[in-house]
Amino acid sequence: MAKRPTKEIILEKALKLFADKGYDGVTVRDIAAEVGIRQSSLYKHYISKQEIFDTLVDTMQSRFMDASATFQLPSGEIREIAQEYAKDSTDILKKISSEIFHFYLKDPYASQFRKMLSIEKYKSKEIDRIYREVYIDTAISNQAQIFEEMIKQGYMRKADPKIMALQFFAPIFLLLNRYDGIAEKEAEAIEILGKHIEQFDKIYREGEIK
Repeated sequence: MAKRPTKEIILEKALKLFADKGYDGVTVRDIAAEVGIRQSSLYKHYISKQEIFDTLVDTMQSRFMDASATFQLPSGEIREIAQEYAKDSTDILKKISSEIFHFYLKDPYASQFRKMLSIEKYKSKEIDRIYREVYIDTAISNQAQIFEEMIKQGYMRKADPKIMALQFFAPIFLLLNRYDGIAEKEAEAIEILGKHIEQFDKIYREGEIK
């Protein structure tokens, strides 16, 4: 078995420490000790604790993009994406939501990363911005655009697409927090998630899709 790169191990150990103790509660010496190397050796890979943190953020974004490639998300122009969502009724929303939910709940990196940001967002405006962007703003903004287009095409009844996106994502975010740390109950969470999507669809669906 090939030896794992030290840079990768440093990130893994630093993420765990940050998630357990918070960014300010961890020193470069702590990270080096966890990895099993000298502090001076760690500086050969990362010049500072801040660079390690910044790399963790970039790595998380890359990991999610890689995971998203397996979700089979509708692609193309917004008009085409809206048509795909409408054509498959609740099936595509259930599939995508459950896969994203599974990723954030059970992927060790994703789970610890969210825990780290949850701790640090109250201490740093920049980390709070990252937290909101990653878990709230981007998701709501993208979904609001899709709902707005579906309304224009007559697939969903007229309503405020931003409020619709909030109503769609709030229960998902709540479920993620409710089942965080009890991944063995994922099936129960996914079942509730599916019922939420079905009810949301019944409220906003406009007629039958041909």
